[in-house]
Amino acid sequence: MTSLRDKKFARTRLALAGALATALAEQSLADISVKRLCSEAEVSEATFFNYFPSKSDLMTYLAHLWLLELGWYMQQANARARGLPAIDELFAHAAATCARKPGVFRELLVWIARGGKLDPALEISAIEKQLAFPGLAQIDRTPLKGIDAWLVAELQAAIAADTLPPNALLPTLLAASVTILLGVPLTLLASAPDKVAGMYRQQLALLWAGVQATAGQRA
Repeated sequence: MTSLRDKKFARTRLALAGALATALAEQSLADISVKRLCSEAEVSEATFFNYFPSKSDLMTYLAHLWLLELGWYMQQANARARGLPAIDELFAHAAATCARKPGVFRELLVWIARGGKLDPALEISAIEKQLAFPGLAQIDRTPLKGIDAWLVAELQAAIAADTLPPNALLPTLLAASVTILLGVPLTLLASAPDKVAGMYRQQLALLWAGVQATAGQRA
């Protein structure tokens, strides 16, 4: 049974994450003050530093929440189909974040570019998951994985299903997929975040067609 202390801990962390997401709509992480975040979340600065050593640590937590949400959508996609359709859903979720929260996705790109990765010490409790995403059924059972882990699993599934050729090089496929995932928003996020979804579809179609053509030449 979840204690009141656990619920308070979860609500405070989520309030600070929500405050950061709101602030990122107007400013970059570097320009956002801890004071502003505390005012938005209605906590003291001492409380902030009891929960997060720095703004960067709060950004890491926000990134973990996004990856958790991504994982939930990937599980739903897996229940319908594996391989390329699931990869399409991963990119669709990223595009939706770009359209709804371009500031958040901008800082996610910065976080990834600076070597951001899952922190095993930054645990997200079951109650925290439920409070963060009340509309996502069984989110508390969703595993927290990095983007690479989801992509590798679905690329392998596509190769196993012959949707991608068996002689396709998995490291190359992964590198190309991640390049599209991160590169398209870098190009469009500032000027046309609503066009990211369409560009993702175009670039993925070109990638899969190129893989098929290259595999045919190898054969």
